[in-house]
Amino acid sequence: MADKKSLALRAKIIGVLLRDARLAAGKTPKDCAAVLDITVAGYVSFELGKKAISLPELELLAYYFDTPLTHFWGDEVKSEAPERITQVSSDQLVSLRQRIIGAQLKQARLEHNVSQKEMAAAIGAPTTRIKSYEDGERPIPVPELETLAWVLGLKVEHFFEKQGPVGEWDAARRAFETFKDLPQEIQDFVSQPVNESYLRIAMRLASNDPDKLREIAAGLLDITF
Repeated sequence: MADKKSLALRAKIIGVLLRDARLAAGKTPKDCAAVLDITVAGYVSFELGKKAISLPELELLAYYFDTPLTHFWGDEVKSEAPERITQVSSDQLVSLRQRIIGAQLKQARLEHNVSQKEMAAAIGAPTTRIKSYEDGERPIPVPELETLAWVLGLKVEHFFEKQGPVGEWDAARRAFETFKDLPQEIQDFVSQPVNESYLRIAMRLASNDPDKLREIAAGLLDITF
């Protein structure tokens, strides 16, 4: 359960990381406000932690900054990055994501047999607040979404966009970050087009169950010896 102080503190931390990502991307508060279709003062309130940003708004800004969403759950300060120019339909995208997240929240709550009253108690809000979140009528501040996800035994990543331009971009960024963490010799092997057939064989083997893999291994031993 999160109290108001911890939720406010989390909003301030996200605000600091938001400002860091904005500066790294070379954007101004006015630029960001235009992307979200809100006032500059409204955007600045996010960075100052006076108001908690919602996940759809954070996803949109992460896409605009070309910054992985995981940046806002870490403590790394970003270096300077080239300016990213993109056109986004912010009002429709945020509204749609808001409804999708609300539906996901309701589905998870029902699957885990948790009442709206229990959810509301976890964030210190009235039950009607949870209903408005689930109906997509009201954006869910990220600190509250994190808490609600925790109550349901989920990670906030459960609500990240999986499809659409932001989801596809974030998946590509995550895949690239994973690739960069691989040993250099594996990166070199994967990067060679001539090795594609070996990679496909590895993928097919990985899809087999353990018993099938043991049969294949036994067969190879018979051939070898």
